[in-house]
Amino acid sequence: MHRLTDFSLRRPWLTLGGLLALTGVLGLGIPRVEPAFGFRVLLGEGHPAIVALDRMVEEFSGGYPIQIAWECGHGLPCQTVFDEASLMMADALTREILVLPNVTSVVGPANSVILVADDEGITARHFVEEGARAKDFRLLAERVLQDPFWLDDLVSADGRAGVIVVQPADGRSQTDLKLTDGIDDLLNTFRAQGFRFHLMGDAPETVSAGRALSESTNTLIPVLALVIALILYALTRSWQQALTAMATMGLALLWTLGLLGWLGWPQDGMLEVLAPLVVIVGVCDAVHLLSAYAAARKEEAGISVHAALRAAARDVSSACLMTTLTSALAFASFTTSDLDTFVRFGVVLPAGVLTCFFLTFSLLPLAITLLPPEPEPVNRAADIWRPVMSSIIETASRRATPLLTAVFVCLSVFGYGWAVYLRADTDWMEAFGESSDVVQAISFTEASLGGSETLELDIALPPGVQIEAPATLSSLARFSDGLSELEHLSDPESILGLIRQINRVLHGDKSEYYRIGLSVSENAELIELIAFDDPETLGRWLSLDRSRLRISMNSRMVAKGPRAKILDEVMRRAKRDLPEGWHVQMTGEFAIHRDWIRDVQSTQFRSFPIAFFIVFILVSLFLKSWKLGLAAMVPTLLPVVVVLGAMGWVGMPLDVARAMIAAVVIGIGVDDAIHLLSQYAYRRNAGATIHEAMSGALQHTGRAIVTTSLALALGFLTLMMSAWQTVASFGFFVAIAITGGLVATLLVLPALIFGLAEAKEGHG
Repeated sequence: MHRLTDFSLRRPWLTLGGLLALTGVLGLGIPRVEPAFGFRVLLGEGHPAIVALDRMVEEFSGGYPIQIAWECGHGLPCQTVFDEASLMMADALTREILVLPNVTSVVGPANSVILVADDEGITARHFVEEGARAKDFRLLAERVLQDPFWLDDLVSADGRAGVIVVQPADGRSQTDLKLTDGIDDLLNTFRAQGFRFHLMGDAPETVSAGRALSESTNTLIPVLALVIALILYALTRSWQQALTAMATMGLALLWTLGLLGWLGWPQDGMLEVLAPLVVIVGVCDAVHLLSAYAAARKEEAGISVHAALRAAARDVSSACLMTTLTSALAFASFTTSDLDTFVRFGVVLPAGVLTCFFLTFSLLPLAITLLPPEPEPVNRAADIWRPVMSSIIETASRRATPLLTAVFVCLSVFGYGWAVYLRADTDWMEAFGESSDVVQAISFTEASLGGSETLELDIALPPGVQIEAPATLSSLARFSDGLSELEHLSDPESILGLIRQINRVLHGDKSEYYRIGLSVSENAELIELIAFDDPETLGRWLSLDRSRLRISMNSRMVAKGPRAKILDEVMRRAKRDLPEGWHVQMTGEFAIHRDWIRDVQSTQFRSFPIAFFIVFILVSLFLKSWKLGLAAMVPTLLPVVVVLGAMGWVGMPLDVARAMIAAVVIGIGVDDAIHLLSQYAYRRNAGATIHEAMSGALQHTGRAIVTTSLALALGFLTLMMSAWQTVASFGFFVAIAITGGLVATLLVLPALIFGLAEAKEGHG
């Protein structure tokens, strides 16, 4: 690839013109990049979990709600939800939300139906009637606090927390974004009156968390740029070269974001870290080129800038191309995921890394020639570099056996922790951070109202089965009542509860009539009464053709293990309690979260072996030796196993970001070994002994290897500034792995080469 540099230096204006044209075209894609949040954008439109959710929302106008909870108590405008200030606020807010775009229904304490017996049979009442609070609101309050359709859904058991449930028309990202903003704007009026609100549901949670991630990413990018620039200056002793290299990375980032826009893909939570990753990984080639450039100027006094740049490109371009390919293809392993967010990540990040390589060997050398001439820098650090590298080689040579034994022990112990104890899970409370509005809303909701997530069951009846038949409702009752026994789940709500409730009201609120009717005609009459008094209420639980019905439950946030057990038990009971031919589809946040965690773990299981195999093949082909290729994988694999194994031993799960650690580290961690072994192989082919070749290779590449690893580690550490703890921990663990990989490359890799040589000689 040194020919790319040769062409750029020979045709500077043609090169600049071509780069400017590409920048103009790709730059037009940047305005097309839009933020997107929520499970839909992460999983993808065609994911089975999203298809099931859409089917639920379309039929029942439910299953994907936004919940607006508010508090009453000391120092607040209301003491209970049923106070006049609270109910009138709820009524006004309900009316205002109803006129927002993409809202299908709004149900809250002010407008929700309360069924009351009267002389004519039954009457639908509300807390707010004809613009004022009902005079008998105390009697109505006593009734609703005994109603399962009200308790914990619209009001807490102590009456100090109320909820307005908003059902969006769909779960699309732009709908979530606009509706969340619209509701938040409306709440500001009532916040000014002293009310305290908590927004719940996937839409407000992911919008709030996504924006926090975006803001923190925008904050850390300048810090990252400063850190990388300081490292480049320490290497080159030239602010001109350091800033030129950073400008090159900035242009590469612009191209990458422009490509994202032209592809028409959203910038979801995963791609919020695209910018820092492109800069961190992409700058490594610039470090090697600038290091080789400085070495060429030092070795040959009076050499021209053009000649030094050409010599530097010839020296490192092949190895840099290989490291770029290993990184890009390792990242591309994420395209095998079932999750759209990983697929986009696996396409766009490799494109960004390849762009960095292209610009490093075209624009960067050309820009250096256009800079004002600089004197040869005096770098006293170089005087101590040689003895340090010599000491490392000596240690690796003398301590080869103990070092390799330690590697074997680490691989065994931590490999066991990885294989046996590491699991995938996502603790959103940890991911968002304890101080975030999202976590505070979840904590309030679970403390006051019970569950913060919904589990929805969409049940399809076989042809010919009548929902009004006592046998049908009895089967549903057996199944539904059994679900109330499950830990973490609230009592189920369904058409069954409405039938029981209206039957009791019709019979003077006698508790013995809280049951289904005894005949088809009786149940049909009860269902017709529900539809007559409030058609929307019936439509939320029973389809228009009465072939599908919905059961809804709430749950607290729980870990993957208990979540999976609950869902498995629900399906087991469905098979046991429901007649043959009834089809049950689980959806809602509770079920989608399980599918998300499952596919995250599946992504890690797929991406790591694919990345490892691809990198091994590429390195072996480049070095023309499968043995050297295998040797190169050892110092890369070791920190991955240690980090993930340690996570397994201490019980830290893989979340969406930490699931990427293995493939990312394999892709970029092998770079040091490639540069070292390429120089080693070159010297061996020239006739040097094993010790001479390894010593010469380390002296030649050691400084650049240490610098790139330092840049990578510090770059990833800046991710710890992220508002998402999952991104922060990802940055921390990758930085630790990169540092471990550097140590392994400097000590373990030479020890492995020396150890294999001794074993071969002993065998001979």
